[in-house]
Amino acid sequence: MKSKLGPLLVTLALVAGAGAGGAWIGARLLQPPTYTHDEFHDRLFSELQLSAEQQSLMDAVEARYAVESKMRRERLTAANRVLADILESENTYDAAVEAALENVHTTMFDLQKSTIRHLYEMRDILNAEQKAIFDGYVAETLREFSD
Repeated sequence: MKSKLGPLLVTLALVAGAGAGGAWIGARLLQPPTYTHDEFHDRLFSELQLSAEQQSLMDAVEARYAVESKMRRERLTAANRVLADILESENTYDAAVEAALENVHTTMFDLQKSTIRHLYEMRDILNAEQKAIFDGYVAETLREFSD
């Protein structure tokens, strides 16, 4: 008499393997890519096919922004440290906590405004066709990080 357990075990193994494989593939395909600032620009600039003059202008914009961004990120780090110190020492939500929290949000907002100004400064260097590519790329990237 043949055992009915063998085919059932094979079927269960195949189902489990297919499920695990499907989950792994789904996680890889649905997970938004994470780009560094440099990778973002390298990928974008290769798609834009910048002229030598445009590349020179972009390099100047990038150099200015790098200094400003570093300064704003350092301020944000410092504001977060102050908030952490206050949260560690305060037992209640009071004016000191509120002020430190406001400072973090203001500093973060300043960084975000600076970044958006930087994008528009870059955009101003582009021709109409490049602007369409740039706008789509920036919007797509923002949407990827909003999920």
